[in-house]
Amino acid sequence: MAESTANTSASGSVDAILPLLEYLENEGFDLKALLARVGIPRTVLEDTKARFPKDQLEALWRVASEVSGDPAVALRVSTMVKTNTLGIIGYLASVSESGRTAFELVKGLTPLLWEDFECELESEGDLAFIRCGTGTDPGASRFTSEYAIGVTITMSRAFGATRVGPLEARFSYPAPEHADEYERILRVPVRFDAGEDGVLLPISMMDSLNPSADAALRLLLERYAADQLASIPTRAGFGQRVRTCILSMLPQGSVTADTVAAQFSMSNRTLRRRLRDEATSYQEIFDDVRVELARHYLTKERRGIDDVAFLLGFSDPSAFTKAFRRWTGKTPADFVRTESGASDG
Repeated sequence: MAESTANTSASGSVDAILPLLEYLENEGFDLKALLARVGIPRTVLEDTKARFPKDQLEALWRVASEVSGDPAVALRVSTMVKTNTLGIIGYLASVSESGRTAFELVKGLTPLLWEDFECELESEGDLAFIRCGTGTDPGASRFTSEYAIGVTITMSRAFGATRVGPLEARFSYPAPEHADEYERILRVPVRFDAGEDGVLLPISMMDSLNPSADAALRLLLERYAADQLASIPTRAGFGQRVRTCILSMLPQGSVTADTVAAQFSMSNRTLRRRLRDEATSYQEIFDDVRVELARHYLTKERRGIDDVAFLLGFSDPSAFTKAFRRWTGKTPADFVRTESGASDG
């Protein structure tokens, strides 16, 4: 099974190009003819769950740029994105408690939109940087990268919880002939030859509360997203998919290898064999998720030790403290003091 998963072509969802399809239709282009040019069946217009090789989706961006005469079409379309045009990821982000929470929740779900696309969040002092990149030839994915950066900017503004906005968009490639269009469309300073692709933001944008947050709805959407991720054909490692599944299920209650295996319609034994094929184990992934969440709850949400122990499924705080010391070499209290001291410094 591990071998067949690795050979699966990288794919993308119709949700990844839905804003583009709407734009082309509004501009009066023949959608079916354009789809046919890149080998995407016309039935995509009726089947919103369809998935296609990612190179076909990228080819559609190139065709759209050609027929519209607009080399900045991906940037332009990104400013038109709304929650309902990003599928489950858009809805999940819109009800999350903050920009940071939204990012942490959806970063493992990016295969639902595009495979081989990764986002990372780095923060230092008052600044945060969301790095966007592809796992394949970046030159062949310029439209996808531009679209992702534009969507990141658009969605960060949609939260509307603070008066500050994104600070800068960075692109790894040299300034193109239409470079002046970037700042005009995105409405932020743009830097080319930056060595990376992404968006620089004030940390306050990531940590401010989202006035539209809905914890109950978020939990329902997380479970649905985990179901969808488990069911799609993907080149993402099976261990990564299991990790995302655990991450989405853990806040809702007890998580076991049996309940996770059920999400993938397989037995506990098959789950463990698949993970062993990737040189990992259920317990290793489970502990990795719990220590990540523990650090987040303790330092970002400032939750008490009793509360964190309950959220992570421990029988009592002492069991959590013992496990946390095994994971990090520190007690939860010592960890919080160390992190607080580093922040103050």
